[in-house]
Amino acid sequence: GQIVDDVAYEFEINDGIEGGWLVPVVQTSVHVEGLDYSSIRTTAGDLNGKDLAEVLEYEENLHGMTTPILDLCGDGRALIFTVTVAQAERMAEIINRHKPDSAEYVCGTTPKEYRRDLFKRYATGQFQYLVNVGVATEGFDEPGIRHVVMARPTKSRALYAQMLGRGTRPLPGIVDDVDTADARKALISLSDKTCLNVVDFVGNAGRHKLIHPADILGGRYNDE
Repeated sequence: GQIVDDVAYEFEINDGIEGGWLVPVVQTSVHVEGLDYSSIRTTAGDLNGKDLAEVLEYEENLHGMTTPILDLCGDGRALIFTVTVAQAERMAEIINRHKPDSAEYVCGTTPKEYRRDLFKRYATGQFQYLVNVGVATEGFDEPGIRHVVMARPTKSRALYAQMLGRGTRPLPGIVDDVDTADARKALISLSDKTCLNVVDFVGNAGRHKLIHPADILGGRYNDE
């Protein structure tokens, strides 16, 4: 935006949904009392990672987020976004305590062979919750995802859209070779995956303007 004055072409999540290429999105907001971002600094345009870690790795907040995840996701496959490895590890541990062998976590230092096997087992439904730290943000395509869990706040609209978008793919074969948007949307509505549920956690944002699904799905508006 600081270099190029005009965008030649935009195709956002709303466009994909209207065109019948992506599934509709339903938002579930969960208020967690202990999530207080008001004193967190801003670094490079987003919430400071070290400050954020102190809030999100706090035991009470971990349980405050994990318990609703278990309640809201049922048996549907879920992709969980976290900020730190410690947060991801503890969330997977808490989930497995309540629902044994249902969660795994992946991060940048996860060995490639193990990561490849992990994604394969996730795609075939061998475990339900994939908790990740910056690994599945872009270039990760798993149509079987029914829930995207935002266990990390952000001020970046682009980052939030990337994370949300990971779960918007229809199931394989549903809209392939279908000519019209109405026909594609009708087929999605009759499929086993009619929508994506985004679980979003709300706390005290203080002076920060945090991104939520409405910022991505609210429609097109000019800057003013």
